Amino acid sequence: MQERKFKNKKNYLLAFIMGTFVFVAIFIFTNSLSSIESNRIYSIQGEMAQDIFKDKLIYSFFEEHPCSGESFSKISKDLGNSGRIIDDLERKLGKDDKNILEQKKFYTLILLEHFEFVKTYNKICNVSTPTILFFYSNKKEDINNNEEMGRILSIVANGHPEVVIYSFDINLDSELIKKLVNKYNVLDSPTIIVNEKTILGGITSFSSIEKYLN
Repeated sequence: MQERKFKNKKNYLLAFIMGTFVFVAIFIFTNSLSSIESNRIYSIQGEMAQDIFKDKLIYSFFEEHPCSGESFSKISKDLGNSGRIIDDLERKLGKDDKNILEQKKFYTLILLEHFEFVKTYNKICNVSTPTILFFYSNKKEDINNNEEMGRILSIVANGHPEVVIYSFDINLDSELIKKLVNKYNVLDSPTIIVNEKTILGGITSFSSIEKYLN
């Protein structure tokens, strides 16, 4: 009986060690992936910022028309990729993770630079790129409505790939966000603003948004 008890204890100890090893391995693997994704988003954001600043300077400093459709498409695509990576990292690390919040502050700056570029692009190149400003909240009491609005905007983006959607976290501790909220008189979330003209609060249907895009 004593030998069996000894073997049982040995098995329990071995199972505990193996379980601990697996847990640590998963933890390290998950953090490695998060680190890789964080580095990736920093790289994408840096490239986007450089491209946007370059194209803006081409017009403002060198007085050349920034009407390259290829350049505009690349920047907009990278913008969307960066937003998706941030969403994915929020799911993995949590919406209150300090690194994610810092990345979102820089992302907000890039969004506004891109938005300004689009307005210049529309004016100089005589086009009408539709825009949507999406103000959302990650607070627990708001998250369901905001995620539903996010799904509706995904449908809008799929149906109208020409639309550029900018998403802003109104709870982000950022001076730019505060100024944006004041500028557009955002009182609640979700709120969307179509082409800087039409303000739609609460959960809005696809058809209600679509009619203001043209």
